[in-house]
Amino acid sequence: MCFLYQISLIFKVIAILEAFVAAKKKLLIVESPAKAKTIKKILGKDFTVKASVGHIRDLSSKGRGKKALGIDTENGYKPDYVIIKGKEKTVKELQDAAAKADEVYLAPDPDREGEAIAWHLKELIGLSDEEAHRVTYSSITKKAVQQALENPRKIDMNRVNAQQGRRILDRLVGFSLSPFLWKKVAKNLSAGRVQSVAVRIVVEREREIKAFDPEEFWRIKAQVSPENKKKDQFDAQLVRWKGKKFELGNPVAQTESSARELAEHIQNNPLKVQKIETREARGKTSPPFITSTLQQAASTALSFGTSKTMSVAQKLYEGMEIDGETQGLITYMRTDSTRIAPEALEEVRKYIAENFDPEYLPEKPQMYSSSKNAQDAHEAIRPSSVELTPEKVQPFLTREQYRLYELIWRRFVASQMPPARYDVTTVTIASGDGELEAKGRITRFKGYTILVPEGKNPKKEAGKYQNLPDVKKEDLLDLLDLDVSQNFTKPPARFSEASLVKALEKEGIGRPSTYAPIIKTIRDRGYVRLESRYFHASELGMAVVDILVDNFDNIMDLKFTAGMESDLDLVESGETDWIKLVDDFYRPFEERLEKAGKEAEALKGRPWDGEEKCPLCGSNLLVRYSVNGAFLGCEKYPECKGLIPMPGEKGADEQPEVAVDCPSCKSPMIMKTSRYGKKFLACTKYPECKTTMSVDKEGNPVALPKVERDCDECGKPMEVKMGRSGPFLACTGYPDCKNTMPLDKNGKPVVLPKVEGEVCEKCGKPMVVKMGRRGPFLACTGFPKCRNAKPLPGEEDKKEKKEVKEDAEAKE
Repeated sequence: MCFLYQISLIFKVIAILEAFVAAKKKLLIVESPAKAKTIKKILGKDFTVKASVGHIRDLSSKGRGKKALGIDTENGYKPDYVIIKGKEKTVKELQDAAAKADEVYLAPDPDREGEAIAWHLKELIGLSDEEAHRVTYSSITKKAVQQALENPRKIDMNRVNAQQGRRILDRLVGFSLSPFLWKKVAKNLSAGRVQSVAVRIVVEREREIKAFDPEEFWRIKAQVSPENKKKDQFDAQLVRWKGKKFELGNPVAQTESSARELAEHIQNNPLKVQKIETREARGKTSPPFITSTLQQAASTALSFGTSKTMSVAQKLYEGMEIDGETQGLITYMRTDSTRIAPEALEEVRKYIAENFDPEYLPEKPQMYSSSKNAQDAHEAIRPSSVELTPEKVQPFLTREQYRLYELIWRRFVASQMPPARYDVTTVTIASGDGELEAKGRITRFKGYTILVPEGKNPKKEAGKYQNLPDVKKEDLLDLLDLDVSQNFTKPPARFSEASLVKALEKEGIGRPSTYAPIIKTIRDRGYVRLESRYFHASELGMAVVDILVDNFDNIMDLKFTAGMESDLDLVESGETDWIKLVDDFYRPFEERLEKAGKEAEALKGRPWDGEEKCPLCGSNLLVRYSVNGAFLGCEKYPECKGLIPMPGEKGADEQPEVAVDCPSCKSPMIMKTSRYGKKFLACTKYPECKTTMSVDKEGNPVALPKVERDCDECGKPMEVKMGRSGPFLACTGYPDCKNTMPLDKNGKPVVLPKVEGEVCEKCGKPMVVKMGRRGPFLACTGFPKCRNAKPLPGEEDKKEKKEVKEDAEAKE
């Protein structure tokens, strides 16, 4: 009996302990509100989930000269961190939530930036190393999040220091080179450690294209068929003449006259099948996506820009509700590794076995190696569960989300399928001294191409081959047509967003998290522009690259920049000290900067060597620069102020589609700029659909509140508009009725008090009630000529009483 009593007592104690643990208040902090919403649904009432909304601290930029760096370059490069403007309220909310919590879990993204955000949160909240529970997960699913919470760790200071090192290097270069450019080129220009190298890549390609001298060459193509079987026609290309390749470099392929002679020779000689060769070929399976290959594939297949791809992928990662369960749909999208978790490999192989024929499942899983520069910190980009097929999740996704998810899902499943197998047949045809070839291909096994097209350019791949009729050696062929065509060698291709990302990755410049910001930055600065989805270097971009290469060749050197990325990787692995890395760079750079400031020749006022003259006085023009780009100005300035745009740079930079569907017709929206320079979103179906949306400073759409109200003055419906101070109600009867009404922070109309008979004491015009940041006030209707404003009647007395009360309290 005593024994049973002891057992029951033990169970009671265990129950009390479990209740105590469950009763603990737990706080989880993530980066984005959308992710916080998803994880809150997963964790339920046991956790409070808050969002930092990205970074909360950054380097200070107050003061002048070196003080503006926010870095003490004389004392170990100690950074001076301050709360980012506008984030004070968020920080206070997080601090208050942490003060009420028994346990705090820091769960920003699983990369360097996320580790640094976790550290900044720890410092601002005031957590010790033991109290700061760092958790990471590659996908936002119930299983992944719970596993992460069961296995918290300390903040990885090596990873934090790698991020600090990068940020400090970028600040030292940017804040030092920008004033140099202001002095030597134009005011308000800027330069960056990595972005300037990216501009150099585009500029060098621009100059290669301009310097390119095309070479002429000719091709001869015959349309043939078996004797008396015209319906079985196929094409054959002249490939050899008298035993030598008929191609660029062969004199007989260089001129029209020689090509015509060869064509006549073929016409006058019989066409006989000389040889038939058939070989087996295999189409190689591609690995699952990493950041760069996803951006490239999305650009090619979906016409997405890099920023749009990452924005849509972010939403897929953060998750949504699918069949009543909230979860993320893909793994973390900033990665350079093709590694796949064992459980994901097991799941996808099971899916293939259950949904495809047995030959589509290889004996062993397909394994892929990452590039030598890969950090291998995260998995490849894949679906969080392969069972969530594109068809299953389509009802819950926008058009853009569905298209990108389908691309990721198909690529991942296809990566674990065997290669496609083909029989490639080459028919060699003799005609006198010439040899022609025709190539055809028969698919023996589709393999991975059952899910994804073959190669990077499916149309190009398909165009290489044709269906060949059944012919045998020694068969004679009929000549149906003979085409002699002139061709020219083409210059190197311009970079698209996708191919520029590929070039940056190949050179080891930047990392998965920086590709899209690099491209956005160099476009925003006007150093490059997009025309028909391809980059053109601007005159301003070329000028900036030239002066930086002449004076800072190491910073602009691709290998040096790639080496710096590798050194930062060593900081992350704990093999290099970040302070020494920064110091080894900064001391020589500081000396070079001082020398360049004295010796570098300013680029302002370079004579223009084109035919254009001043439109006002006919004088010669000079190339001048501003933050908006290069232009041509009169050499007699300031006496003559004639100027014209830089020839060849009239095309505006294309604005890509953004990851937002039109609320009216569900079509994609595109970023536009008004004549006043204000950015907004417009429907791509204009003029059929005239819907527009306002955007914030970062280009994110601003959802306007829905308010139903009729105008107090004319009775017509009012609609929500966006002004400089935020949303407000405006009468749809404008311009006949100019009545407006302010909205409060919750989107509700603010009814202003009525004041009649108030006249402006300065100009005599009526005064009306307006809403300002501090509340309603009286303003003159003569604005902007008369800017008189004053408090509402009675408000001045209230203000005086308040000041008297505050003075009395201060004396006490």
